[in-house]
Amino acid sequence: MRHSRNTSRLYKPRAEDDTSLNKIVLLVDDVQMFIEIQKEFLQGSKVEIMTARNGQEALELIKSKKIPDIVFMDLHMPDMDGATCCKTIKSDPSLPTPPIIMVSTMENTEDADLSFSAGCDDFITKPIDRALYLEVAKRYIPGIDRREKRLNIQVNGVFSTNEESHACLINDISAGGVYIVSDYEVSCKKILKLYFNMPDGTGIECYGRVAWLNDNRSRYPKGFGVQFALMPKKAKEAIINYIEINR
Repeated sequence: MRHSRNTSRLYKPRAEDDTSLNKIVLLVDDVQMFIEIQKEFLQGSKVEIMTARNGQEALELIKSKKIPDIVFMDLHMPDMDGATCCKTIKSDPSLPTPPIIMVSTMENTEDADLSFSAGCDDFITKPIDRALYLEVAKRYIPGIDRREKRLNIQVNGVFSTNEESHACLINDISAGGVYIVSDYEVSCKKILKLYFNMPDGTGIECYGRVAWLNDNRSRYPKGFGVQFALMPKKAKEAIINYIEINR
């Protein structure tokens, strides 16, 4: 879900902005899994990513010479929450004012009102939808790439939930996720652990979140889409390289 409100300080990309230059994206969240999910969304774009675990760390980065072009900030964090950090940045004329996108686990008007009162430029909720996330990012960084390189594969795999393991077929993979063919009933947002081998034999073991369920209108057989989380760096590189070579 996304909300946005026009503000007098809303950043608008200038015509002379050079989208060929790497832009800086600051991700602020105290949960590493959500940081990794956002990194996956941005892996196809020429951006430099900085991270902070709370509002205080983010504020120190904003005060540094390396100013982000956009900030995605969790609303509820320890030490300094997102609203306090955002209000501090937006109300201090001595600080740069990059566009700040507030992210909340709660889809309610209270969190949205709190975020906009603090001066944020946009508001989205978790679980973060990839298409929406990149759409919002592209408003402020025109060079953001929303395309996702995918490859159809057919390999056997296993996913586990609540200590139970289920055999499945891995189909249609990208660096950010995979489609799982299975009759097992799962719910959206469910966290799974995945095990499978790529066609070249590379073993993949990672966590994932169920992002969407096949409602029989999809071209895929019965199953569900999974968004990778906490993907080991070597495994991610192996998937990207395999897709590049075989597309």
